[in-house]
Amino acid sequence: MPLKETIHVPSIRTIGPYSQAVRSAGLLFVSGQPGVDPATGLAAGPDFDSQLQQVFRNLSAVLAAGGSRLDLVVNTTVLVSDIANFPQVNAAFAEHFPAEPPARMTMQVPLPKGLLVSIGCVAAVAD
Repeated sequence: MPLKETIHVPSIRTIGPYSQAVRSAGLLFVSGQPGVDPATGLAAGPDFDSQLQQVFRNLSAVLAAGGSRLDLVVNTTVLVSDIANFPQVNAAFAEHFPAEPPARMTMQVPLPKGLLVSIGCVAAVAD
């Protein structure tokens, strides 16, 4: 197995020159996945909740391509355009990580292209 392997899900477009994920030493490092609809390349909706649900669909697809899954996520970085949406982030994490949630850092930052949320993570690779 190579020391470093890049992962790419063709149906999910990136907004710049970066890898969707990199697998190395039994871990998968997933770049921030915004709430972009893979079919259109645009925000999944004008509201935070629509984009947040799309984020988790995109994360799940990239994790699967890299040999992992949501329950193996150990750390997340959550970027939101408005920290007032923090309660929705908590609700989504409770839904998608019902047991042993990952470590998490959440920050309010400006996001490109009308996006409202992006989540990156580090996950263990399934054996």
